[in-house]
Amino acid sequence: MKQIFIIIKREYLQVVRKKSFVIMTILGPIILAALCIVPTLLAIYGNDTTTIAVLDESGIFRHLNSANDKDIHYEYVHEDIDYLKQQLLEKKYNAILYIPDDPIAIGGMVYSHSSLNSGVMSNILSAMKTNFTDIILISDFNIAKDSLDRYINQHTERITLGYTHIDSNGLEETKSSHTREIQLIVGIIAGLLIYIFIFMYGSTVYRSVLEEKTSRIVEIIVSSVKPIQLMIGKIIGVACIGLTQLALWVIFTFVILGVFAFLLPTNSLNNSTEILQQIQGAPNTAVLDAADWSVLSALMEIDFTQLILLFVFFFLGGYFLYASLYAAIGSAVDNETDSQQFITALTSPLFLAIIISTYVANHPDGQVAFWFSIIPFTSPIVMLTRIPAGIEIVPAWHILLSCSILILSCALCIWMAAKIYRTGILMYGKKITYKELWKWLRYKN
Repeated sequence: MKQIFIIIKREYLQVVRKKSFVIMTILGPIILAALCIVPTLLAIYGNDTTTIAVLDESGIFRHLNSANDKDIHYEYVHEDIDYLKQQLLEKKYNAILYIPDDPIAIGGMVYSHSSLNSGVMSNILSAMKTNFTDIILISDFNIAKDSLDRYINQHTERITLGYTHIDSNGLEETKSSHTREIQLIVGIIAGLLIYIFIFMYGSTVYRSVLEEKTSRIVEIIVSSVKPIQLMIGKIIGVACIGLTQLALWVIFTFVILGVFAFLLPTNSLNNSTEILQQIQGAPNTAVLDAADWSVLSALMEIDFTQLILLFVFFFLGGYFLYASLYAAIGSAVDNETDSQQFITALTSPLFLAIIISTYVANHPDGQVAFWFSIIPFTSPIVMLTRIPAGIEIVPAWHILLSCSILILSCALCIWMAAKIYRTGILMYGKKITYKELWKWLRYKN
């Protein structure tokens, strides 16, 4: 055991002292925080006003407005179209909406010199349709659209939709209307994080083993320790590195987001709230507050203590399973080119788990979700995707069975990897095949 602890310490210190580790530990939280901060900043400060000159020769579309998009401004003009095109080239306007006086066809043409935002054309068409609807309502039914909208909203706002889950014992539990959406998002994110960490740190073990073998340093190391001690120490050492980096990422990410929220001006927060209201089409602040409380309630329904504990377990279980096989591959080959066939076969279950994770999140109680959460090569990702659905959907025995099989599979994979590692770490110049690996597994001590 003393030798294993020495190897763990060596692997840990060797990596954490590298500049690349420090850089990634710093960049990781910045990137994660940027995924939240950048969209917020773009929503607050990044919206430029698009001015559209409207030349309406038909006289029909006299009241165009941008509806929910305050970044689009319609300016009615009466100049000649050729003169407006010249002003367009001089960048006085971002676009021109020309509506000719055509008794047969109703419509217009948009002229632009620079690229328009993706929603501008849709906004123009929507504004024209809304304006034309107002004309039809007034001319044919003598009804003002504003009065009609108020009447409709007054009655439709009373419509509510609740969600009640009935468990296998017939007990009913009322949940937030956003529960399923939040569970789906949390499940997919948890599964994706597991995939990233297993792939990243498993590859670290593979490259470390291959580097020591190709540089012949391993010949000196195995003269003092057994190959299996070297392999286990290396795997545990990288696991400690992964847990350290993960903990630092979480802490620093929350610190950055907290500082950003503290420094963000209050008026910017108000502007972002207005933008959110525009996106959601919320008629008033009360509705927006109700939606916020509904989302918060849905988040509170998730057992995050269980989720975090199982996240750590499945991360370690999946890591040890894949890292041991990565170590076996690194010890068996002489270069990265020879390892591609083995790496592809090893990582295929991970890619498959990511591909079906969205389906599993939508159907956490289905047969596909059950079996893929039991198979040890996909269970770390798939089970983490299912767990946010709650104990009513994912019974405790599913989780216990998955954990048990994963532990047994880890032990088996470590045993198999140790036999391959022992033989392959000192073998050079021979192209390894699956048949050769099978022979190594059958060697007796």
